[in-house]
Amino acid sequence: MGAMLEGVTVLELGQVIAGTFGGTILADMGAEVIKIEPRRGDTARNPSIAPLRGESAIHLFMNRGKRSVVLDLKSERGLETFYRLVETADVVIDNFRPGVMARLGIDHDTLKARNPDIITATVTGFGETGPLRDKAAYDLVIQAYSGHMDYTGEAGGPPSRVGTPLADLAGGIYACISILGALLGRELHGGGRHADVSMLDSLVSLLAYDGLDHLNSGRVATRQGTAHSHMVPWQAFATRDGHVVVVARDEKFWHNLCEAIDRQDLIEDPRCRDNAARVANRDFVVGELEAVFAAMTTAELTELLDGFDIPSAPVNDMAAVFADEHVRSRGMVRSYVHPSLGEVRYQPSPMKLSGWVQPDRHAPLLGEHTAQVLSQRLGMSDREIADLLASGAAAAS
Repeated sequence: MGAMLEGVTVLELGQVIAGTFGGTILADMGAEVIKIEPRRGDTARNPSIAPLRGESAIHLFMNRGKRSVVLDLKSERGLETFYRLVETADVVIDNFRPGVMARLGIDHDTLKARNPDIITATVTGFGETGPLRDKAAYDLVIQAYSGHMDYTGEAGGPPSRVGTPLADLAGGIYACISILGALLGRELHGGGRHADVSMLDSLVSLLAYDGLDHLNSGRVATRQGTAHSHMVPWQAFATRDGHVVVVARDEKFWHNLCEAIDRQDLIEDPRCRDNAARVANRDFVVGELEAVFAAMTTAELTELLDGFDIPSAPVNDMAAVFADEHVRSRGMVRSYVHPSLGEVRYQPSPMKLSGWVQPDRHAPLLGEHTAQVLSQRLGMSDREIADLLASGAAAAS
């Protein structure tokens, strides 16, 4: 079986994470993703940000499996070459601020005149409409504005950001989903569509049931650290040498936990009779468990809890994650060969579809595929490509 998206061509104008992660997922599923970069390249190439042996880890992760073409879209010849590529493509992704695509002459309506079936997706911080459409945005700005930082962190402590760039990644994921929906919709109903993907919208949606609860009750979720507002026990506990999370909300698991630590008396204790009682008596329940767990090592506690089928896990650092036998058995550590860096290990897409194995393809050098793409997709001769390069409308590595 071939790739799921074999035959789908994506032109990616996106930069850094929000504008590239959707394309990364599409490339993982077999789409041909062609980065259209300015002469300076995608900002993610900046080696001073997440530096790794003279490259940026952001670029090496976000742009694997893609091809790089350098075009000057502000030049007449560069823009016309881009239009010709659009005529051969299915999707265009960008994350420019609102209005930039129109000023460049590459907005959805303009591109649709060249290719009626083109699908475009724009990822912005605050969306293409609304009073904040022109506000500058980075991941941290959106994490704060969306409410996520307000209830992330230790109880009584300051707000905290999620460790990963959650807003950037969510914007890329929802861009990918929008594009997949538009591709299917085009097959079913015909015609291209434009997706307006807002990082803020994405994180507001991901407030999930806490957001729904607030909208209907007025309650505001508060910082709980690793604990849960509505469930006990559901948090990280200190051991002699680390931390272990224990999730024993359901009565089956609570009873198993009491058996495991030889505290059957807690099963009959009215303060622990069900989850609601344990939430009401959180300090008592957590205190009883903390006293037991603190005397054990992480390995001892994990083995004990696993033996009683209690949902739990050690709080791993990255070294432990990537050394883990199960993680490796799932193929979540792979490598590609980079033209200048040699072997680069990375964590691949989590998608596992029968009959398809994701190829290990490197993140491209700037302009690495300019000549190849112009030749293969537009039928340009070597002389035509050389002339275009000499004009400064395009560049190649």
